[in-house]
Amino acid sequence: MADPLPINQLPNMGQAPSMSGGFQSSGGQPLQTFSDPHTTATNEELIEAIIDEKWNELLKDVNKIIEWKNQTETRVTTIEQEIKDMKDQFDKLHQALLGKIGEYDKHILDIGTEIQSMEKVFAKVLPVFTQNVSELSRITDDLKQR
Repeated sequence: MADPLPINQLPNMGQAPSMSGGFQSSGGQPLQTFSDPHTTATNEELIEAIIDEKWNELLKDVNKIIEWKNQTETRVTTIEQEIKDMKDQFDKLHQALLGKIGEYDKHILDIGTEIQSMEKVFAKVLPVFTQNVSELSRITDDLKQR
């Protein structure tokens, strides 16, 4: 590869090519062009080197964006999995709570049934018990008076 031209000898890239193949100045006047094959080849090599450099910079930037996208997708996937796991845990906790509430409800109903049974027993036993206590009280009073 030939040595690139110094910066002060580079063609002005802001100039538009004319219809005749040469470059025009900003005033529309054709610029003098040289048809030296060595200069043309060197200019082409320089332009290709600049394009390659810019292309490589663009690829680096695109690769950074792709890497960021992949990292972001990984993080989103991780977050989605964590949310799914939390939902599953919440569902299990909900089911466990419903099971415990069902057990408590059953136990309360059982206690209510037992209390009703005891009430019936006391309803039958209590009158006899109070009668016996009254009789005992009367007997003790009689014994005290003698």
